[in-house]
Amino acid sequence: MRRDQLLEEAEAVVSSVLANLGYDLVELSLVVSHGRRTLRVFIDKPGGVKLEDCAVASRAVGPALDEHSVPMGRYFLEVSSPGVERKLKTGLDFRRFVGRKAQVNLREARDGVYKIEGRIVSFCDDMLKLEPEEGEEITVPFEAISSARLCL
Repeated sequence: MRRDQLLEEAEAVVSSVLANLGYDLVELSLVVSHGRRTLRVFIDKPGGVKLEDCAVASRAVGPALDEHSVPMGRYFLEVSSPGVERKLKTGLDFRRFVGRKAQVNLREARDGVYKIEGRIVSFCDDMLKLEPEEGEEITVPFEAISSARLCL
């Protein structure tokens, strides 16, 4: 099975299990380092994630992957919070963090700038509005964003 197919199958199972437990799947990745395969699962919920949440999710995810016969082979499972400087990947992420400061990297330069940092004002109709510390409010189409994350 190809890696992208494996991740797609694993993501379907993991997101379903997490949803039943009241968690959102933020990110799932399979990392290979020094011959060791690690499935990394980042979870979130309203109010944030605590250590016990990670333990609960971990105890449910591994058996669910086995039960659904996802061909993971031998792997280690890591479940954690996305952290305070978490990635923002979807419109829901931007809407959830309105009022918070974010760093947005653009696919193409805008006025010679690839990186914009500012407070998230809104996200509506696939348009992100940011308010930099200095300067005027900026509107960025979602498809123009290459990556984004919260910042302190």
